[in-house]
Amino acid sequence: MKFKLCISIVTSVLLFFPLTAKELSITKQIEFSKPTKAKTVVGLVKGFDSKKYEVKVNAQQSLSVDLDSDMVCFNIYSPYKKREDGALFRGKSQGKHFKADGLKEGVYIIRVYLRTKEAEEDTKRIFEMRVGLK
Repeated sequence: MKFKLCISIVTSVLLFFPLTAKELSITKQIEFSKPTKAKTVVGLVKGFDSKKYEVKVNAQQSLSVDLDSDMVCFNIYSPYKKREDGALFRGKSQGKHFKADGLKEGVYIIRVYLRTKEAEEDTKRIFEMRVGLK
């Protein structure tokens, strides 16, 4: 109940105070407290802007990402591939759940964005994403 109330408050604030492109394009690091190794991120994407999150993965760790929205997608980029080589995972075609075991050490990037139709309409969408490491 408290969580839904918090999301309602965040939604209201974000809809009444427009964000600039600079604020929407900031890359944020996802840091985990030692015992949990899982974090829920709530954010907002608008139009063709995207949110980028960095996750530091140690050698042989597993990474999982789950997204709750049908209009919002995410891609995951490996630190060992150039961006122009493509994403390790493409949510638009591969779905709302990603899990990979035995990854190489490095900083992986999760890019959250709107589907094309929503972006063209300059829509704002709030998303909730759960990121986990094992």
